[in-house]
Amino acid sequence: MYLEGKTGRGPFLRDGEKSKPNFLVISVDMVPPEFAFKDRATTTVHTPNIDALRRQGVFFRNAFATSPLCSPSRASYLTGRYSYITSNAERGHDGHVFHLRDHDVLFPEYLKRIGYHTRHAGKCHVGARRFLELFGENDAPWDRWSPPWYDDEQYIGFLKNQGLEPFEFERSIYGRQRKGGERGNSYGGWIAAQRGRPFPKQATYSAFLVDRAISFLQTEIPFYLQLDFFAPHQPFAIPSGMEQREAELRGAMKLPDSYQELVKNDFRSPRREPRVYRLYRKNWGLLEEQTVLDYRVANQLQYELIDELLGKLFSHLQDRGLYDSTWIAVLADHGEMNGELALIDKGAFLHPRVVRAPLLLKPPKDFPLAQRGQEVDGVCSLLDLAPTILKISGIETPERLDGWSLLNTAAGKTRPAEKPVIFEVWNHVVPNPCVGTVFSGSDGKRYSFVYNAADDQDELYRLGTEADGPNCIDDPDMEQIRVEGIRVLTARMEADPRWFVYSQYLRLEHSEHLPPGSGDRQLFVGKNDR
Repeated sequence: MYLEGKTGRGPFLRDGEKSKPNFLVISVDMVPPEFAFKDRATTTVHTPNIDALRRQGVFFRNAFATSPLCSPSRASYLTGRYSYITSNAERGHDGHVFHLRDHDVLFPEYLKRIGYHTRHAGKCHVGARRFLELFGENDAPWDRWSPPWYDDEQYIGFLKNQGLEPFEFERSIYGRQRKGGERGNSYGGWIAAQRGRPFPKQATYSAFLVDRAISFLQTEIPFYLQLDFFAPHQPFAIPSGMEQREAELRGAMKLPDSYQELVKNDFRSPRREPRVYRLYRKNWGLLEEQTVLDYRVANQLQYELIDELLGKLFSHLQDRGLYDSTWIAVLADHGEMNGELALIDKGAFLHPRVVRAPLLLKPPKDFPLAQRGQEVDGVCSLLDLAPTILKISGIETPERLDGWSLLNTAAGKTRPAEKPVIFEVWNHVVPNPCVGTVFSGSDGKRYSFVYNAADDQDELYRLGTEADGPNCIDDPDMEQIRVEGIRVLTARMEADPRWFVYSQYLRLEHSEHLPPGSGDRQLFVGKNDR
């Protein structure tokens, strides 16, 4: 079969004996590790609906995005390939690629071709045209990082139906510029009442997206429904009805130890670090402890609101008898610093907090899963979503897929060496090309090694189940592990020509730790190369 029979675009095979189960893919934008990789005995995060999915399916504790930025990460897991997109559109240089190419295949295209009803609600950020082609002309994908609160006509109509108008904030969160102390970046806040009427949860933009998703479920089955929230990405928009929960969080919320350490040292790190982290501290302006506390409280409230609204969607599926027959995937496009190291959001760096991403998969009730409620420790990637769904649907394609089925990871199988977990970023607030990978050290522990191509300071993190350790690249006791990270990353990149831009640089800088290679790096074309 072909995605386009006339042109022969997108050849694939399909096992006709396979059933066509429903798929619901839910993405949220930026989730800090403590929200997802939580210790249930001590957590303050209340997400009963997502927790129910975890009990019914598989949660992958070591899933990684290919990038800590929206556009590259989304382009990657939708195509199942390492992305050539390295920046978000609003931050990139002239000449950078921000949108998917015409010939790129998004994995739901295969489902549409075999008879699925493909629908979408929410954020796009990889080029709206490709979404319109895939999900239909009535889709309303938005290709930017900021929420369309004030210019989405459908949302404005949604508000008018509830007797409301576009909202303003009653209490706002602002960073502060270090020089002069002027007001800095806006991080949203608490929505003001309108005409003496509190602004309800069911009028938020997230509620609008859930209602839109539910409206698509009136179509025939089988369906592939993709719901892409903007939240809990800042700027936050906290409605009324969460006052008691806010008070509870404020009573329990603490500042991260790393933030308090920086405060005591006038925001100078007590240890060596890549320059990019210092630049981001200046950008975010988290000079006041109250700002960080407000941010962390609002972030958690926004995440818990999403969970509450998802309960409405799941109830609708149950009422229609679809819940037990639907595969449900929940993921974040990347992580969030949430005040650690006096940083929020994400950036042009590869700290574990921004490249680790929550990922869970709930199969249909009759799927023979070995263990429900399983928490898998094996390393995987958001890239793995595409081959997983295609395999479930009986679809095989000669197109390059860089991921590996999550069902294999859940079964405890060893990830193939030719499908390594690699992540990169080029620029965001500031340019900082860097690349990293996850590997097992000779001591049996798991690490992340990051090569900063524009800085002489690399990064090495020991990865934990709940929290990742500090950068230990300069620890003399970790020298052997550092060398192992250099060798593993170089070998993985030299095996794939797409990573040549980094592998050549790594070999030049760390040649003393690498096996001999060709000494000529000019890439002259010889008679045997033509």
